[in-house]
Parts: sequence; C-alpha cells; structure tokens
Amino acid sequence: MKQIRFDSVGGAAGDMILAVMAGLGADLKLMERGLNDAIPEDEFVMETMPFSDYGMNGMKLDVKITKSSGIERGLEEIGKIIDRTPMPEKAKKLAHGVFHRLAHAEAEVHGCHAHHVHFHEVGAVDSIVDILGSCWAFEMLGADSISFGVLPEGTGTFRCRHGIYPIPAPATLRLLKDIEIKQTDEPFEMITPTGAALLTTLPGGQNKGVSGKIVSSALSFGSRKLNGRPNVLRATLVESAESGAWATEPCIELETNLDDVTPEAAGALSAKLFEGGARDVWMIPAVMKKQRPGYVLHVLCFESDLDRFSELVFRETGTLGVRVNRTERRILERDMVAVNLPCGAEVRVKRAFLDGRTISAKPEYEDCRKVSDEYGIPYREVFLAALNALEK
Repeated sequence: MKQIRFDSVGGAAGDMILAVMAGLGADLKLMERGLNDAIPEDEFVMETMPFSDYGMNGMKLDVKITKSSGIERGLEEIGKIIDRTPMPEKAKKLAHGVFHRLAHAEAEVHGCHAHHVHFHEVGAVDSIVDILGSCWAFEMLGADSISFGVLPEGTGTFRCRHGIYPIPAPATLRLLKDIEIKQTDEPFEMITPTGAALLTTLPGGQNKGVSGKIVSSALSFGSRKLNGRPNVLRATLVESAESGAWATEPCIELETNLDDVTPEAAGALSAKLFEGGARDVWMIPAVMKKQRPGYVLHVLCFESDLDRFSELVFRETGTLGVRVNRTERRILERDMVAVNLPCGAEVRVKRAFLDGRTISAKPEYEDCRKVSDEYGIPYREVFLAALNALEK
C-alpha cells in the first residue's frame, strides 16, 4: 500500500500539490498533451523551474495560458472536460469528486444549487489543470491514499471578485470542516479552495503521521513570497511496511430504505452517485413496511464525501433518513493489461493479485462489447478470446 504524506509550512494550493507530485515522479508532459486535447478552446504549457528558499531546493510549477477563450465554466462543462481527458477511470472519478465538493461549497456560500455555480478562479484553465493533473498524478504514482498534518493558514483579509473577505475564503472554510488548521501571522491566503478540495477529496485524510518505507520525497514552492517562512510543501511517498496481502482503507457506507422510488429514478440516482465519485453503489430488493416491495440503497464513499452524497440521496429520493456506517475495506493489488485478439482488436483485462499471485482476471465489459459490435463476434467468444490471449 502506497501513501503520499503532505507536510506543509507554506499552506496548500493546487499548483503546489501538482508540482510536488511531479517531483515524486508523475509525468507532466503526458498530462500536458492529454489536458490540452481535452480543453480545445484554450491552450497552455506546464513549465517547471528549480527554486530554492531558506536553504531548501525544490520546484515551482507555472501553468502558462497561451490562448484563452475566457469561458466561465460550470459543473456540467467541467465534467465534460474530465470525461474527455485520457486518464484512468479512477483519476476521472477523483476529479469529478473534487469539483463536486467545490461546487457544493460554493453553493452553500451563495445560496444556490451546485449545478448553478459558475466557477471563477477555480474554473480558470490553470485551476482545472491543477485539479485534473493532481488526480492523474495520484493514479500515476500508484498511490492508495494521502495523509496530511495540521495546515497553516494566514490571517487578515483578501480581495476577490465578490469583494473583501476574511481569511480563509468562505468556500475554503466549508471545505476544511473538521480539519485542524493553525493560524499564522502571514497576511496572505495560504490554503486555496483548490488545495483544500484536493486534500479533503483524495482518499485518506488528516492524521499525525505515517509509517512505512520511504520511497521518494520532493519539495514544491508556491508563487507568493511569505514574510517569515518558506512557502513550501513537502510530499513523501511511503510504502506500507506491513506485509499484508491487501491494502486497508477507512470508508463510509451510507444506507437507506426506499419503498416509493421507481426503477428509473433508482437507476438515475445510481448513475449520479458513480459520476460523483462513489466507490461503489448497490441496491438490494427488500420487503418494506406494509409489505411494500422496495430497495435498500448502499453507497460506499470516503469521509470527505459524506455530506455531499447524503444531500444527493435526500434530494433525489425524498427519504427521511440515511444511516451512516463507518467501516473499512480491504483491497487486493490489481492492474490492467491490454491483450490483442486474433481479429486484430485490443481488449483490456483487469487482474487481481494475492501474495504476488494472480487469482482472478476479467476482460473489461465495455471493450468486449465494442469488439463484439464492430466485428460481429458473439460477446462470449470475445470474452474467452481475451482470456486465452492473456494466458499466452
């Protein structure tokens, strides 16, 4: 199990988080190509530069916009960008989750629905790149979770599009609910909404430390010069020293009984939960009060998504209560490999490992269905051909 530990002296911003994960080994050039293709209305380059402060060496990241459309994007538009980005599905789910958390935080501030929020600073291309790039980098590094300590924050006020606000920004304050911060005498915003959303959405959370074997470490610096400290963020990639055959992570299971929801509405809710980044969603048929047939809805998510998914279930179903079970899940190591079929098509196969040995392999449904449709081969034959190709 791999964990990224963030230790902050200068706060947390999206560019600092992405830069420090690039320092751990994430491929920025691959991201730059993929993200430029996903945002055709704008063009940008991702420039890194070595930087030193207070005797520490690291890097800075600058997302330079070379062509700007000036478009102000909402949740739906950004969701389409995420879906177009050629990154793994896990990274896409994380990115959807980050923007949904941001949208709900902004909606609380402005008293509107999350889908009516138009992002300003966070909807700018550089912020989209910071968020999507960080989620992609998390997947590139093979990380299972993150952890971080107490976050430093500035004091005073700052000016934004809506006027002068106290630090932290209103949306940041909501994103940092239940997170421990320490106010400094720096008269600047040290934790941005983007940084707060990433740290509270990526799997894991705040704790005092981490144990395991150190794989690598890196430093990144923010754009602002602070008065009495370096504006630095450190990340350490740690591999669990435990020799268990699986990874373990804490999670939340939401549960509610539904006896007046149509199958169509249940299906729509399931799709929205998955799109929002739920780890799993399932419904079990049951007999409810007064012998009514219904469903028991289960949603598996992280602690950071609890309020957002609870609200979604309340809004979509009209249920009067949701049960919250804090639990954990054990996860086998897995990977995805591509195999070539005799017809010339390619199918991805997901493999799972226990104690270093393959214990299951399953061709991806969407790949098999696509090959079946394009080549006129029965689905079952495509499925078996993929397994045979894997064994060769």
